[in-house]
Amino acid sequence: MKIGDFEIEMPDPPLQNPHCIAILKPWINVGNVGKIVLRRLGKLYASERIGMLDRPSKFYDFTRYRPEIRLAGDVRSVRVPNTRVSYARRPGENDLVLLELLEPHAFAEDFNDSVIELIKALGITRYIQIGGMYDSVPHSRELSVTGSARGWEPPTGFGNVRIGKSKYQGPTSMTSQISERIFTDLHLETLSLMVHLPLYLKLDDDFAGSARILKILSELYGFRTILPEVEMGEKQYEQVNPAMIDNPQLKDMVERFERESDTDDDDGSDDGGGQGVDASGVSLSPEIEQFLSEIAEGELGSDSDESDSRGE
Repeated sequence: MKIGDFEIEMPDPPLQNPHCIAILKPWINVGNVGKIVLRRLGKLYASERIGMLDRPSKFYDFTRYRPEIRLAGDVRSVRVPNTRVSYARRPGENDLVLLELLEPHAFAEDFNDSVIELIKALGITRYIQIGGMYDSVPHSRELSVTGSARGWEPPTGFGNVRIGKSKYQGPTSMTSQISERIFTDLHLETLSLMVHLPLYLKLDDDFAGSARILKILSELYGFRTILPEVEMGEKQYEQVNPAMIDNPQLKDMVERFERESDTDDDDGSDDGGGQGVDASGVSLSPEIEQFLSEIAEGELGSDSDESDSRGE
């Protein structure tokens, strides 16, 4: 059935008090953390795709988000960038809707209206947006997660997340209005979770950041936390330590971030409106840049089957 600009096959029977977990690509999805989290949740709960935008070319410039040719045996197909919707049943618990929002290039108001219509049609009761941003944080400490909750109170000590009112001012995405409208117009519970990633590690797939978000979500939904992303993230970050031995500049930077992390008592949060710290402002020697580039391009850092640069 048509819901706004979406073509949706409504679940039968209807979902039970579903919660929506949403990501926004590529604006607040550095390290591909949101995509990795949704992919893992999809595997854990055997999610099923129920729809996408009927005509994505209305919203997307396909010279910026490139379609991708894929081969399955001798069969060629073209995967077109789109916003995709899946669901997962959790018998006796809140079902889940997994929403992969791809930021539109045009007609953003129509896009937002369609998402709001979709949320209403599926009977969503809580909207959770997750993502990642770069920050002056060390890889050697638990990654900081900030967020905001409205319409409900997360459990005390919830995931060691710094929950508070966002003080961010600056550039944002038009789709940031979605969370605001879900709370003010639909009066639903909302939650944002933003993991802060080391700005000196620009991994295509940051599994440590993804594992951090997954552990927090496990406190809400009770799934197991022995996940591949945990070990993969540890191995990724461990690869930085040998470089610190021979590179005083990198070692000094990490130690400075460690001191700041250990003494930081600022309880502010970020709702995903901005991109955090610009990693381009940090000067590294060519040797360190090359080493970190090799990590980012290595096998551990490129396990994703999709790329935000392609709008996937």
